[in-house]
Amino acid sequence: MIGLREIASECTGTALLLFGGLSAVAFSLPENSPLGSLFPGEITRTLMASGLFATIATLIIYSPLGKISGGHINPAITITFTGLGKLSLSGAAAYVASQFAGAIVGTAVAKIALGRRLDDINAGSTQPEYGGDWLALAAEILATSLMLWVIVSFVKRGRLAPYTPVAAGLVIATVAFFSAPFYGASMNPARSLGPAIIGGVWGGLWVYFVAPTIAALIVVALNRYQIVPCAKLIHDPAYACPFKNCRVAQKKRAGDVSI
Repeated sequence: MIGLREIASECTGTALLLFGGLSAVAFSLPENSPLGSLFPGEITRTLMASGLFATIATLIIYSPLGKISGGHINPAITITFTGLGKLSLSGAAAYVASQFAGAIVGTAVAKIALGRRLDDINAGSTQPEYGGDWLALAAEILATSLMLWVIVSFVKRGRLAPYTPVAAGLVIATVAFFSAPFYGASMNPARSLGPAIIGGVWGGLWVYFVAPTIAALIVVALNRYQIVPCAKLIHDPAYACPFKNCRVAQKKRAGDVSI
């Protein structure tokens, strides 16, 4: 059952994602940033920024915080597993609220710590730069669907499940590298909301709420009749599972390591 421990872990994990991710972008993407001055090529800086952001997300999921809460740190992931029957509506609401709160806190701390460096990247806001909101919506649906499909596909397979965070991180890094300069490549409503509130940059924000929700519903439909063992992205027997009908915990109790 989802309790305060899991909610606090999810909130803290999302806060760390925004603080660490935005810091990584601020120190690597702008041409006048510390890493940007060492690597003047725009492609190289974009690769560093996207890779660092994805690496931070992966490390958070593998951390004790991720092992406690399941490491969603993204409302789109929570919505997907709710649709697959792993969270109650009340549990999902608590997770999403904690993710939004964590994103706002993490961005606020980044603003305090980084000051003008965060201003140089518009507080890390995600905005449709080319093609307008509707093209960004289509691209964001495609990217988020891919990320969620990879996550669910790995979670479903016992031997692949431990590598779910790595697979998700690779998708995030790749999509962000190729697409972030054009439409933001958020794939995470909380990641977009924090910078929008702290930076006061609201243009196109609806895209980054609607698109991940549609993507989650698509992935739920594709996996509706599949057995999804758990909503945790990384399952460690040392940490109790708060999710409904956890087949991983059931099989481990029965001494069966396969899924």
